[in-house]
Amino acid sequence: MDTQHIKLNKKLDTLINQKDYQHSHNNKSTKFKTRLINLTKTKFTREQLQTLSYGPNFSIEQIPKKFINELIIDTENAIKHLEPKIQGTYRHLATEQIKHIMNNNRNSTLHKRQQYIINEIQNILQKNNLTIVNADKSKAIIIINKHTLEEKIMNFIQENKIIKLNKDPTDKYHKQIQQMIKNCSLIIDKHTQRFLTNIKPMAPKLNVYLKIHKVNETVRPVINNIQAPSYKAAKYLNKNFAI
Repeated sequence: MDTQHIKLNKKLDTLINQKDYQHSHNNKSTKFKTRLINLTKTKFTREQLQTLSYGPNFSIEQIPKKFINELIIDTENAIKHLEPKIQGTYRHLATEQIKHIMNNNRNSTLHKRQQYIINEIQNILQKNNLTIVNADKSKAIIIINKHTLEEKIMNFIQENKIIKLNKDPTDKYHKQIQQMIKNCSLIIDKHTQRFLTNIKPMAPKLNVYLKIHKVNETVRPVINNIQAPSYKAAKYLNKNFAI
């Protein structure tokens, strides 16, 4: 009996050691990734840093009055789909619930506080000539001085031997693309041709992500071609004629 007890204790100790090892190994392999990186000497309060760490898609708390109005409209639309006999009952129940929500939210100042913090952050960024950019291969956002970012962009342009044009060729390309589409009437019907050019084309703008995993945080170019003259035509050709 004692021998069996000793064997069971050894097995239990082995299982506990294996679990501890796996837990520590997983913690090492999944290190916490910072959501906010400040490359400047400007200081932010803890509340401001917390708000910034939510990311660019963060939406502040809705104003209670606006929220209640939307809730009333959505509730009434839902009740109208019920049988007429029970609509009055559900309207009464909904009214009581909405009154309860209004009483609980009457003194709520969360949305005001969040808006105040965001305004403070914007003032600090503007006062210190700072901007916020996304990190490459990460969901982090980076606070950086505008002059520093411009220097990084200029270094990227020089290293890649990008030449600055004296004149914007967007209109010229737009007319050439329109003419080429008209000449392809055997491949593209006239009805489709109308939707293959942008009405007001613009030269694509250069946006950048910062490579925080690289030395000196070099930039990665990100270009949005949606407003470019050839975007719609290229999308159509890729969808219908790509191999």
